[in-house]
Amino acid sequence: MAKVEAKYGVKLPRKVVAVDFGSKGDLYVRFKHVAKPIGEATNDGLAVFFYDDGRSPVGLELLDVEPFT
Repeated sequence: MAKVEAKYGVKLPRKVVAVDFGSKGDLYVRFKHVAKPIGEATNDGLAVFFYDDGRSPVGLELLDVEPFT
């Protein structure tokens, strides 16, 4: 997660409530359960950050983990 934080200039929560590693090399990390998170893709298309109404990060999807390993 440190590489993600450095690349996108964000501070991610340290508490994780769910993780899913997909068969296509994607990774989804949920930091907090919310009913309808709002997703915003990064300009490079490698990640999607999910936020609650207060604009706090509640999830992260890396569409390809390779650039972050």
